[in-house]
Amino acid sequence: MIRWNGITVKLLLAFFAVLLISFGVTAAISTWFVRSELRSGNERFERDQLSVIAALVRTAYREDWDENVLRSALQATAGPPGRVIYVVDGSGGVLLDTGRPDGEYLSAYREQLQPLLDQGVVITDRTLEGNENLRWSVTPINGPSDLAARSVVLMSGVRRQEINMFNGLYRNIFISMLITAVIIVFAVSRGMTARLRNMSEAARLIAKGRFDVRVKEKPRDEIGELAVSLNEMSGELASLDRMRREFLANVSHDLRSPLTSIGGYVEAMIDGAIPEEKRGAYLGLIREQTQRMNRLVNDLLEVARMEAGQTGLLPAPYNLTEWVRRLLAALEPDFRRRSLSFELDAGPEDVWVYADPDRIDQVLSNLLLNAIQFSPDGRSIEVSIERKEKTAVVGVRDYGVGIPSENLERIWERFYKSDKARSARSGSGLGLSIVKNVLEQHGTTAKVESKPGEGSLFSFELPIVYPPPYPRAQVPRNPR
Repeated sequence: MIRWNGITVKLLLAFFAVLLISFGVTAAISTWFVRSELRSGNERFERDQLSVIAALVRTAYREDWDENVLRSALQATAGPPGRVIYVVDGSGGVLLDTGRPDGEYLSAYREQLQPLLDQGVVITDRTLEGNENLRWSVTPINGPSDLAARSVVLMSGVRRQEINMFNGLYRNIFISMLITAVIIVFAVSRGMTARLRNMSEAARLIAKGRFDVRVKEKPRDEIGELAVSLNEMSGELASLDRMRREFLANVSHDLRSPLTSIGGYVEAMIDGAIPEEKRGAYLGLIREQTQRMNRLVNDLLEVARMEAGQTGLLPAPYNLTEWVRRLLAALEPDFRRRSLSFELDAGPEDVWVYADPDRIDQVLSNLLLNAIQFSPDGRSIEVSIERKEKTAVVGVRDYGVGIPSENLERIWERFYKSDKARSARSGSGLGLSIVKNVLEQHGTTAKVESKPGEGSLFSFELPIVYPPPYPRAQVPRNPR
């Protein structure tokens, strides 16, 4: 079914317009050129013909030919049908003609022809007032002075045969090309619109949640590239939907578990089921679960701010080494709980960088919490700050489970977890996505090196600045 506002009709109309304009311009130029060439050729032909006729008349009068013989000879040299030759005297009177013996047709235009006869030169392809369909040519005979015949007048009609043949041929070519082009354009446009309709239907299914839909990608033209993009979008949406479902399940579990624990501990305390000497330990468990919930909620809020474009930077020169020391001190309870040790390798001098202290602190917190989460009990975690020309390279190394090589590119995606069994206990799958976003805002990127069973090294670079003359280590930290 053809849609009158569809691409097929629009392409056909556009092609018709281009074809008509092209053929119209070409026909006008070609017709003008053909007419000009025909007229020029006719003029040359008539000049030669008039010269031959004048010589023939001179010979006939000199040798005293019979009038009928001369008329027959002139008729033989008249050329195409419809041409009439008049032999006239000095006053325009007809002495002999090949068409009308009485010369009545010439008499009607005698007054207009007389000025042409009086000029005594060859004149070709002229029209006279009153009849545009007759063409007149005149030549003097240039015979002896006593010769009565002075001029030859050649009358012919407008030669339309050649023009009509040309126009007919051009019209037939135009109609043939138009029909052929319509068939080709219709077939091509129908194929294009069929592919577009398939993609439109696939887009509607994707909008309804059918992320398994795929469309044909060949041939690889612009529509094929659109099909590739549509398939990639469907795949990304399927992956995002899968991660979203996993994320919702993990978040639901991560929120329900601490709430259940906190509720149980609080009810036990209210009921007096917990001895007084153990209340401190239970309050510590409640605080731990509260901190876990707080981290999860903060990650969710951070992702929401990132998506809304509300995460600006407040860069300033500050003592990165001192901030890392404070961060490690703040995370010491987490290290102690897992019997983990940590080491800071920052060189003999503190390193100052130009960045947003709170945002970089957030990056390091996420990297360290990941290292704590994926490290076996009793292992070590190393933080390094190394000067490299004009930048400081910050690294966080753990000796935990590591990351498979096929997962290294995906760990930066939101909601993605490489080790679902382990990270389901406390991770949200948002930490590394936040790290990536914050570092990109600083104009740098995070790098990762990892081998399964040997641990991972996360690193990034920040621009080094010289420390100001006044202490900046006292830059206030946002409460965690």
